[in-house]
Amino acid sequence: MENLRESVDRELMSGRIIQAVKLYREATGCALREAMDFVRERDAELGRGRPSA
Repeated sequence: MENLRESVDRELMSGRIIQAVKLYREATGCALREAMDFVRERDAELGRGRPSA
């Protein structure tokens, strides 16, 4: 799972959010919603979340 997390992080840091979701789904076989939730959480942890208004 660590390699998957690193791969998702790399995609996020490159601004490829959709690719990060796709990568996570392919690796885990999870539903789209679950993949999106995971990627959003990782994005926030990396400090790349959208600034609050």
